[in-house]
Amino acid sequence: MPDPISAILPIFNCRERLERHLQSVKTWADLVEEIIVVDSGSSDGSLEVAREVLTRFRVKFLHYPPGLYQSWNAGIAAASAPWCYISTVEDPITPEGLHHLLEIANKYGSDVVVSPPEMRSEDGSAPVAQKMPSNFLAEAFCSTGLTSRLLERGESIALLCGLFPQGLLGSSASNLYRTSFLQSHPFPTDVGHCGDTAWGAKVAPHARLAFTATTCSQFFCQTKHANMSREQQLQQFKALSKIAADSLQTQVSEDQELAIVSGWLKAHFEYSGAMWQMLKDHEVYEQHLRLKYEGGILQYLRRAFIDEWNKLLKK
Repeated sequence: MPDPISAILPIFNCRERLERHLQSVKTWADLVEEIIVVDSGSSDGSLEVAREVLTRFRVKFLHYPPGLYQSWNAGIAAASAPWCYISTVEDPITPEGLHHLLEIANKYGSDVVVSPPEMRSEDGSAPVAQKMPSNFLAEAFCSTGLTSRLLERGESIALLCGLFPQGLLGSSASNLYRTSFLQSHPFPTDVGHCGDTAWGAKVAPHARLAFTATTCSQFFCQTKHANMSREQQLQQFKALSKIAADSLQTQVSEDQELAIVSGWLKAHFEYSGAMWQMLKDHEVYEQHLRLKYEGGILQYLRRAFIDEWNKLLKK
């Protein structure tokens, strides 16, 4: 009998990467109750590749307009199994890893299970030194001999909201979610590529979050979003901080624990925001100096060239 998991596979014009990713999907496709492929109008043959490879499994195909987290939410809304796994292209998970996440979810009765991914290069060919917050937490767990645990509410809030613009969720392809919880709390769609981090901020006060130090999947580091300016990073930090603060504020009421955590988080946002502002201002100043310096050098060289040219003409 298949595990009670609905696997969501969002695709959009990713044929070459999808062909590689499906080699991993085939290793666990028989283990899940269903695979829901959400295609956002691919024109490069991605949908045809998915049909060819997955038709022999328990699969359904949905069509949804382009939009990263919109397509995730569409697939989640159609899920029927108790647990939901989001299989993002080229972030592969092993059959053993998927089964381990399910074991942890059942053990703790959690809404979310988070695991640390193995960090790989963009094409997956080599390990990289880059780490996510979940990798650091896994190291802390292992240093004390701890393998998994249901986190306390204060711990969950600190880990989900205290690391912006990152968050503990990291790669959703390393996590397992309770389907009914996701359906009641869909991913935000107005925060660019930070929808999973923003989701963690929104649900932090009331999600039952379990963590396992066992690596279940790989994460292929993408570089196209790595070159954000400091201004963009500052705005992203502010947007995520507001989501977290608003979410906590609606829950505080007479809850003393949440009031304390909320107070800490506000102070944290204030000081971290000042740091991001300082970095942004420093970047602007550096740009100003560079333009001024380069402009001065160019003007100097131009004047020097003209002077030397005039000297030659007078000879």
